[in-house]
Amino acid sequence: MKRILTPILKIAVSALLVGFLLKRIGVEPLVRELAHANPAGLLLALLCFTASTVLGAFQWHLLLRARSVHFPFLRTLGYYYVGLFFNNFLIGYVGGDAFRIYDAARASGNATAAASAVLFDRLLGFVVLTSLALVASVVWLQQFALGKMALVAVVILVVWATAVAVLFEERIARAVAPLVTFLLPVRLHTRARDLYRELNAFRHQKKALARILVVSVFVQFLRVVTHYFAGLAVGVHVSLVYFLVFIPIVALMASLPVTFGGIGMREQTGVALFSQIGLPPSSVTAMEFLAYLVGVLSSLPGGVYFLLRREQFRAATDAAAS
Repeated sequence: MKRILTPILKIAVSALLVGFLLKRIGVEPLVRELAHANPAGLLLALLCFTASTVLGAFQWHLLLRARSVHFPFLRTLGYYYVGLFFNNFLIGYVGGDAFRIYDAARASGNATAAASAVLFDRLLGFVVLTSLALVASVVWLQQFALGKMALVAVVILVVWATAVAVLFEERIARAVAPLVTFLLPVRLHTRARDLYRELNAFRHQKKALARILVVSVFVQFLRVVTHYFAGLAVGVHVSLVYFLVFIPIVALMASLPVTFGGIGMREQTGVALFSQIGLPPSSVTAMEFLAYLVGVLSSLPGGVYFLLRREQFRAATDAAAS
């Protein structure tokens, strides 16, 4: 029942958010924006997102190697595309991570190492994305009330500093361990401890982490630039700095597990933020919708790879049975 109700509720929330937005801006202005979208801008957005996908797969490949999980990069790329494809259709932006963990665990035989690489990959992405937003906010600080901006920066830095401290400092982790064991079911205590040890082991690989961090900066920057080019496609001509400030917030809100693929939440957040610099809601909605479509289109090879792999698995099973 839960597996049935959860998708229905997410679709309902997305529909409500989209309906509220369309009632506010009207259908005709949005259709007009989409109909006159510049193909060159969309092509540039698609190229940027595809480049970020390949680099993202390379980042995950480096993390897997750091945990002694070795297989060819092309296989890593295929698994990454499968995860990206299902991220667009499952809970928030993290549903596809379960597929990545499953594939890497099946290929390597080490489920804990596979899970730690995916979780660290996700954590690093959020840290770099929010850090880009903070740096851009400092450049753009005069546009905001200093007190508000300083408060937001302090909160974000405290959250990430706490997460990193718990992850890399075992004494701090032991201090919060009773809370974790209280919240988790008893059957998961051993798995949680093993997973933490795998994550904590990254602190001993400073050179590898430095390379991975550089790659992650390029990955997240390209994903922000994807929205910038989607904006150019619908006539949004504003500084890239605004996108570096706003898009991380849009991405974080869209990743909340309350809508179907982030639809509705992404557009609502984008309108709320970009309206502060005078952009019309119809242009922002069209921009975010096109950025989403670019992501979906770029992830389609993952769906094809998933289906072909299933057919190959069935064929091998039938051949073995006969």
